[in-house]
Amino acid sequence: MADETPTPTPQRFFHACLLILGGIVALSLALELLAQFWGWLVLIAGIALVIWAAVVGVRHWREHRW
Repeated sequence: MADETPTPTPQRFFHACLLILGGIVALSLALELLAQFWGWLVLIAGIALVIWAAVVGVRHWREHRW
C-alpha cells in the first residue's frame, strides 16, 4: 500500500471554492453567449413549429377528405 497522507481540509475547501468559481464563470459566459443568439433560436424554433403544424395539418386533411 502507498503511504498517501490525506489532503488537509483547508486545501480541499480551497479546491472546492475554485471549482465553484470556475462553474460560475462558465455559466456566466454561457448566458452571455446565449443572450446574443436567443432571438435567432426562438425564430428557428418558431419556423420549425410552423412547418411541423403544416405537415400535421396536411396529413390530417388528406386522411379526412371525401
